[in-house]
Amino acid sequence: MEDDGQLLRIGLEDVAGTSWWASVLTTLTSQSGTAQLRFVGTVDGTGVYRGAIFPAPRTLGSLPPDEQWAPGMTQSLRDLQRRVEAGGWVQVGSGPGPWAFTYRRPGGDRSGQPD
Repeated sequence: MEDDGQLLRIGLEDVAGTSWWASVLTTLTSQSGTAQLRFVGTVDGTGVYRGAIFPAPRTLGSLPPDEQWAPGMTQSLRDLQRRVEAGGWVQVGSGPGPWAFTYRRPGGDRSGQPD
């Protein structure tokens, strides 16, 4: 039996890395050493859901943000998850990061809810 449902993955995105304009704007409006991050739900590499932006200090390497020094991170993730689930997606797994959730939209519904 083949399941033709779509997969959606939640990941973390540095807003400054999304375009040259976002990079300039983030640099001009943020405090020194602060990144502007958000969670993004992607389907086939395309951002379909975008969470609220929250500040986090830039770190060396790949140290993941934590609510203690990235206030708003947890609320941003919860809000995004609620919107994803309201769109008919069902959580089917999780990945290595505390926000790396995988969702499946059952059946052949191919409509997205870009925002």
